[in-house]
Amino acid sequence: MKCTFLNKLLSFLRVKQMMIIKNKISLLLILIFFTLNITIGQENQKMGYKRGYSKELAESFTSFQKDLLKKETILWKKHHDVIKTSLSESQKKIIKDSSLNAKDARKKIILSLDNNQKNILKKFEQRIDTIRRKFYESLTENQKQLIKKNRSKSRKYE
Repeated sequence: MKCTFLNKLLSFLRVKQMMIIKNKISLLLILIFFTLNITIGQENQKMGYKRGYSKELAESFTSFQKDLLKKETILWKKHHDVIKTSLSESQKKIIKDSSLNAKDARKKIILSLDNNQKNILKKFEQRIDTIRRKFYESLTENQKQLIKKNRSKSRKYE
């Protein structure tokens, strides 16, 4: 009698322990499944080249157009780095001044630029404009229609 009771108790404990292990494993599998779905969904929702292009439009870009977009982003990064390094102390104080909003601070900084800084900015802007012009000239009619369609959608929400 005692042996059967102990056997039943041990078998019950083994089953209970197996259920706990199975629950942990199933919980881990469910978590892995959901995290994979979330990361895949986030990858699919990424905008094309951080410019607000739709997925459909970004997929239709040729390698030449993609290279132009990469060049443009690299130039913008260089542009910002050059501006940051060329700022004087008074211009940095204008940026750090929390009493000014971004628009007023930008106006003050533009007014305080010296000729050397203005020339550097003009050169970067010309290079970026030529890249943009090449990009827009290389667009097909279908791509232009997609851009117009997305612009009209975004203007409706403003």
